[in-house]
Amino acid sequence: MNRFKMMKEGLKRSGEIRLLPVIFFLFLTFYLPVTVLLLKGLQSEGGWTADWLAEIILSPYYRRIFIFTFGQALLSTVLSLILGLPGGWILSHLDFPGKKFLKALTTIPFILPSILVVLGFILFWGRQGVVNSVLMTLTGQDKPVLDILYSFKAILLAHVFYNFPIALRLIAAWWEGLGENQHQAARTLGASEGRIFSTITLPQLLPGMISAGSLIFLYCFMSFAVVLVLGGGPRYSTLEVEVYRLIKYSLDFGKGGALALVETAATLFLTWFYIRREGRNIHRESLIRSKMHWKDLRLRTKLFTAAYFVLILFIIFGPILTVMAQSFLVQTTRTGPVELSLRWYREILAAPGSLRGNNAHLLAQSMRNSLFLGFSTLILTLIIGSYTSWVLARFNFRFSGMVETVIMMPMGVSSVVLGMGYLWLLRGGRLGAVPPVLTIILAHTVIALPFVLRALTPAMKRIRQNLLDASRLMGAGGVRQFLSIELPLVKPGLITGGAFALAISLGEINATLILSDAGIPTIPIAILRLIGTYKFYSACALGTILILICLAAFILIDAFEGWEN
Repeated sequence: MNRFKMMKEGLKRSGEIRLLPVIFFLFLTFYLPVTVLLLKGLQSEGGWTADWLAEIILSPYYRRIFIFTFGQALLSTVLSLILGLPGGWILSHLDFPGKKFLKALTTIPFILPSILVVLGFILFWGRQGVVNSVLMTLTGQDKPVLDILYSFKAILLAHVFYNFPIALRLIAAWWEGLGENQHQAARTLGASEGRIFSTITLPQLLPGMISAGSLIFLYCFMSFAVVLVLGGGPRYSTLEVEVYRLIKYSLDFGKGGALALVETAATLFLTWFYIRREGRNIHRESLIRSKMHWKDLRLRTKLFTAAYFVLILFIIFGPILTVMAQSFLVQTTRTGPVELSLRWYREILAAPGSLRGNNAHLLAQSMRNSLFLGFSTLILTLIIGSYTSWVLARFNFRFSGMVETVIMMPMGVSSVVLGMGYLWLLRGGRLGAVPPVLTIILAHTVIALPFVLRALTPAMKRIRQNLLDASRLMGAGGVRQFLSIELPLVKPGLITGGAFALAISLGEINATLILSDAGIPTIPIAILRLIGTYKFYSACALGTILILICLAAFILIDAFEGWEN
């Protein structure tokens, strides 16, 4: 074996050895709890069994739930793509004043925690909400005109609200890279714009649409809080919600584990499909498309663009502004008038023990808990993410695809399944010595880690090798080289990953809801409890703080790396 091959083999072994601490961390915090829960679906008191799985598969009830989960995800995906397609054309073909600002605004729904979307929808689209109040005033009716909440329509509307930014921005990015030669040739031959779109543009756009659609479908398939609250009950239950009900309330770990096994098999297949599509798209060549300026557009195009963004901004900002406005209202008695007040913010910011009342205590405690969990997750995720991305970027691996799949696997397993795995280990005494707050931090870290790696690893790989070689020749060691060269160069990725980790931890509700029995309410948990007791004004104050934190995170992400990355 020549010297070059020996060095290469040495690098492979060195990379695999250096990655062992990360693999060991993921084994303890992700693979162990998830595997233990999934194996419960294959075990009974007498040993191994397939009875739970057979009961799930043969049961008409669970078949209906699987079909509904698949159907609502498919319909939500199609509607998101339909709504995102015109926006993709506008962003990729037109240049107009305020385009960058509008482009940024359309991304906001995707970064909002799901419980905030639920709260905004209740206040905006509910029977006593803003839309119905306006319609009742305009039509003179004394009952709500629209009945959207707690129905299939509410689930679809919330999923489209949440996911159309993915369709819009990914389709726009794909459309921008398409060439114009075939279109110009077709126009020269007399083809209409409709025929050009159906025979040339749409086939070329399909890979991008399938990529965006597969990601949206995965998110909708694993949707939890939206279905749990806006679905209105068992009639519109999904696999994710049913796993939660079976294990959390019925304590049926056997059937719950079997159902989680079915769900995880489906989500892992969807994740594999999405990663495979993305892998093909990476090698696509992009073109710089010239844009049509606003002043050169026809009146019909201007009206279409304006109408589209008015509709989008109404859908986006209606629920968000309603939440923010109602956070400054208070009703002193059940039938008393509503007044402007900063009461909820004073209670949130109050020192421990300075205010009495369960509501005030919940607001302040949830704020402190969320900030502690968020920043603990941020620090832990950045340490693990920086080290992992450094190893992935600097060393070769014998099976690099498998290594990255093992590390990114948490992205394809629902946080409900992860939380249930932790719950089983806690109740079984296997995690008895671990403080409950630490289990929540570890769960948040596992959920946020793939997003941090997606931001950091490409930035680490972009550092030129000759720069690192030059620093070594000048005597810089491993730590000094990392601190003085690599760390400053990956700062944008570090800030982006950190913003994602903080936003994900602050808004995470699925695993937290399962593990928060130990008296650790967070902002999303407090909002859910306040919604359940119809204390919407105080819920809005917590929601407003969460919105402002998410907006700050979004501005950081968009400023440094760009949302599509």
